[in-house]
Amino acid sequence: MQKPEPASVSSQRSIIWIASGFWILTFLIQIWRLESLSASYDQALFLQEIWSTAQGRPFESSLSSVLSGPVQVGGSLPWVDYLHLGQHANFLTLAVSPLVALLGALALPLVQVSTLTVAGLLLWRIASRRLPPELAFRLTLAYFLSGAVIGPVLENFHDLIWLPLLGFLVVEGLLESRIWQVLISASLLLLVREDSGLVLFSLGLWALVRRSDVRWWGLGLMIASFVWVLLVTGWIQPSVDSSLADRFLTEKFGHLVDDPSGGTFSVLITIFRRPFAVFLALVSPPVATLGFLLALSLPLLFVPLISVDAALLVSGPLFVALVSQGQTALAINLRYVLALVPGLYLGSVLWWESHPQAWQGRRFRPFWTGVLSLSLVLTVVGNPHRSLSAIIPDSFVPWAYVSPQTMLERREAAKKAVAKVPERVSVSADTPLLPLLAQREELVRFPNSVQFKDRQGAVRSVDYVVTFPGYYTPLAPVFKGERRVQIKIREQVRELVTQGDYNLIHCEGGALVLRRVPGKVPAQKTTHGISSHCDALD
Repeated sequence: MQKPEPASVSSQRSIIWIASGFWILTFLIQIWRLESLSASYDQALFLQEIWSTAQGRPFESSLSSVLSGPVQVGGSLPWVDYLHLGQHANFLTLAVSPLVALLGALALPLVQVSTLTVAGLLLWRIASRRLPPELAFRLTLAYFLSGAVIGPVLENFHDLIWLPLLGFLVVEGLLESRIWQVLISASLLLLVREDSGLVLFSLGLWALVRRSDVRWWGLGLMIASFVWVLLVTGWIQPSVDSSLADRFLTEKFGHLVDDPSGGTFSVLITIFRRPFAVFLALVSPPVATLGFLLALSLPLLFVPLISVDAALLVSGPLFVALVSQGQTALAINLRYVLALVPGLYLGSVLWWESHPQAWQGRRFRPFWTGVLSLSLVLTVVGNPHRSLSAIIPDSFVPWAYVSPQTMLERREAAKKAVAKVPERVSVSADTPLLPLLAQREELVRFPNSVQFKDRQGAVRSVDYVVTFPGYYTPLAPVFKGERRVQIKIREQVRELVTQGDYNLIHCEGGALVLRRVPGKVPAQKTTHGISSHCDALD
């Protein structure tokens, strides 16, 4: 096969324009998410964790403790100095802390959007060196228009944003025999999260099987990733708390493993001992599994389904996605699909490089344009993470739509409520308000709890409760989740005020603020009622 012609100047300019448009549009949507209170729990959790790191307390997050095994399973109270490391070993994400110290909450969407945009440009560089310019352009366009990228870039901030960029760098280093690039990018890839070792293992497996010139490097990557995963999940994380076994392994593999308390190694042993159960999990439910695979490969003209390179490059994370249980396992627009992106797209690049004659036929090119358009339309209409709710209804039947004007009015009501809260006090707030309050030590989720453990282990009640029952009003008639949360918030607020533990100091626009009564013993019954009428409680 002849070496592909250099990328044309026009193709380069087109890619730069597309990448710039992608960055600008997704960044503006992320800012709108923050302004319209669409950003939710994980946005606040990571902001608090990274902010704490900037303050000299790496991994610390009281919001993360709310999701920990001891709280979720054991019924413990959240605590201030909990380390998120017990749930996810996201060392690389902590590198964002200087930017958070400089820019505050704005740093997270900036990093999220920029990282995934640069990954697309790197894909273009790899493809343009191996394929004709128009084909390289189409593959890169497929990246920027795919639900597997648009969904995660419009989501709450998360620690998997690094996977496409670092995965592309590892494979590029292997293809170009730049071992220094492989070593640096592979090391950083392992620092993304404990399960990012699955991505590196798959990249190493591909090199071992398909690239004779770097076969031993591929084997080395497989060994390094396997040892790292066992080290982190078997020793480092369990030394922090039991969340990995109590929550994450149970939620993903509880249908295969009776007792995941032994950690990752025991899960692997059990899986090897039950091959038939694993096979059933891989193909079940069949319709959803097939739909997941088709949706992933749709922007790429289904090439990953017939590419050996793609199959090897995605083998580890795809196995986990298919064998896992839960509603999010086969979701195309969630952060977890980013683990599949390097393999899907580079596998397609390598398939086209090996089948140049397939590109000569021009009949399928309009078809490819059609499936790309279909993929984009399905993604937009799906309104990933309600990021597009200003233009796409949250529900068509029955109809549920919140106008941009209403969203901005809710934002103003939230800002007025949050302004009543001093900077260094402890707070319990419900989900839409958490990102506005996350740059503080003592913060828990309402109505889950108004108590927490301080650094000395003493149980304390929060100084302030900030909640927004009116936020849920437009969607409560349609969505059971919003209705349940609104009812629970109102009941909890009435109880706190009626008992005399807290005074209602602000009620406006559907948002309200409670302040703890000084010296009041928590849960001590009194005869005091709500001192003034509040529409948000009706």
